[in-house]
Amino acid sequence: MSSVTEYDFVVIGGGAAGFFAAIACAENNSVKRVAILERTSTVLGKVKISGGGRCNVTHACFDPREFVKKYPRGSNCLLYTSPSPRDRG
Repeated sequence: MSSVTEYDFVVIGGGAAGFFAAIACAENNSVKRVAILERTSTVLGKVKISGGGRCNVTHACFDPREFVKKYPRGSNCLLYTSPSPRDRG
């Protein structure tokens, strides 16, 4: 005989967006039981392999020149400088 577990909210996808959705739902909607369903064998797989600032750069600092001072890979990875007329040929 199998048992049935009831959830107030079910999230499809165990990636970063799924986890954030589950957390937001639990925090904002008085949800007591949240389930996250993932088809692969590991949740947050892409998050685990994308460390070191390679993915989704966000921060409370809105001045790009100040932000890149704290970015591990430096400003060349984030700041775009348009080519000068001399470089355009």
